Amino acid sequence: MNIITRELSIPSNYYKEILSIIKLGGGVARIVGGAVRDAILGVVNYDIDIATNLLPEQVTDILSTANINVIPTGIKYGTVTALLNNEKFEITTLRKDIKCDGRHTEVIFTDDFMEDAARRDFTINALSYCPFDHKIYDYFGGIDDLRESKVIFIGQPFERIEEDFLRILRFFRFSCYYARQLDRNGLDACIKLRENLKLLSKERIKWEMDKLIISDNSPDILQQMFDNGILQIILPVSQFDKKYLSEAINFGSLESYTRYSLLFYHIKNLPLSDLLNLKFSRQIALKIITILRFVNKEINEFTLREIWWETADYPDDYLQYIITLVSLGKLNRDIANKFLDRYQSKPRPIFPIKGHDLQKLNIHGKAIGTVIGKLKKSWIASDFTLNKHQLLELLEKNEN
Repeated sequence: MNIITRELSIPSNYYKEILSIIKLGGGVARIVGGAVRDAILGVVNYDIDIATNLLPEQVTDILSTANINVIPTGIKYGTVTALLNNEKFEITTLRKDIKCDGRHTEVIFTDDFMEDAARRDFTINALSYCPFDHKIYDYFGGIDDLRESKVIFIGQPFERIEEDFLRILRFFRFSCYYARQLDRNGLDACIKLRENLKLLSKERIKWEMDKLIISDNSPDILQQMFDNGILQIILPVSQFDKKYLSEAINFGSLESYTRYSLLFYHIKNLPLSDLLNLKFSRQIALKIITILRFVNKEINEFTLREIWWETADYPDDYLQYIITLVSLGKLNRDIANKFLDRYQSKPRPIFPIKGHDLQKLNIHGKAIGTVIGKLKKSWIASDFTLNKHQLLELLEKNEN
């Protein structure tokens, strides 16, 4: 174990108060995990996790006596959440794993910080910090790995993954943010155990992938996942080329649904049900489906206007669709910028023809939808300039 004295900047006004109350109640408590890791790097992380030797019932009693609201968020696993002046702190009793099957873990409580650190996944996540004496406790060389931009499993990678198969995805996710390159031993273990990803719930997989895909380093990591047969196990992808996602990231700010669309771009007629089954919300799934529908069309000025008109109430969506087209090489960047300048802040025009206008012309039933579709194409082709009278004249000419 290595103990380093260094004051860390933790982005919270009240965490010391929580720690002090626990200390006055006879307990020992430290900041653990991501907040310590990121503070060492100078990165702001508002998720403040606290570990203590006290049992959750003791923590609840001590904090409640001090008029701090405590929520029993995970008593079974030793976790309660303290709320103090709009700040939230997860406080967990030190634990030791006694049984793991790759999906679920049974734990017992301990009073040993090293035992608690040893159950974590990576060396950089096993750090703890006491703000009163400014001591950082590093049990497995996590600080050196942070300095060297390495994501290393604690102990044997194969054994750590067998404890929880989600660690395969966590390995890639954390490597996106903290590693210059993938650790070879860790990668080999992930490859050997990849089929076990099928045992995990869709919710757990989606949560990890959402964190991974928003990193601007995700193209390289996703390529590694695909090349090693891992991405295909968790998502319906049969091909992947990182250049498209890289191009999109370079062009503009990307929403997560656009990033997912660039994973699925090669899939024609991707069913909405497939995305819902992967635990995408209906709203996000529909946005992905819309992007995929447009990228499979012939792209010209009409299509770009059509895309804009369908999304004009949501200008950020239009930007995302344009970025997707540029990144896939379907749209020239200069033309894209021209259309963005012309349309992105323009109010959405109202199509001037209504169903009752056509009924007056003795057009009824399904024919109304067919005629409106044709007139709408003419209206879009005119750059939305044709008015109601002109459109009805056009209809009369076509009928004659």
